[in-house]
Amino acid sequence: MGDDRCLHDLLPGECGFCRPAPSGLSERVTITPGGTVFHRTRRCEALVEGQRKAGRMGLEVHDPEVVPLARVLHDRPPCIHCFPDYAPRGTKLCWARHEGTWYKGPLKRWRGRNDAGLWEADVAYVVELALLDVVVDERRLRLRGAGQESLR
Repeated sequence: MGDDRCLHDLLPGECGFCRPAPSGLSERVTITPGGTVFHRTRRCEALVEGQRKAGRMGLEVHDPEVVPLARVLHDRPPCIHCFPDYAPRGTKLCWARHEGTWYKGPLKRWRGRNDAGLWEADVAYVVELALLDVVVDERRLRLRGAGQESLR
């Protein structure tokens, strides 16, 4: 029975350090102490821009640090810019249209129909490195599969 346990003496799939990363995420991720999300690499455009913004605001700019995913997965969400194909439990991958362009993001929840009878949903997506958390109706929303690079 001891052979079936990981080096932390847990069963396969129970250990947050030994089980594989969820689909769409990396085993090791990049964080900063002042950040609110985790990134795929130190070169993430959103991370770099966030550090520039912190510097302009007079805040302390911390060096990015690479850590195991298990250390941060339950403390902060993934950067949508870095991990557009990750759908946390209870969400779906989608396209959201913003000013004529379609962006990748997670559909967080359906709200129901609005006064015009159109379905609405809470979605998140990144436009020019800015995270938008918005409500969109069905005219600006399409479900998508992981790895889908366009609506076609």
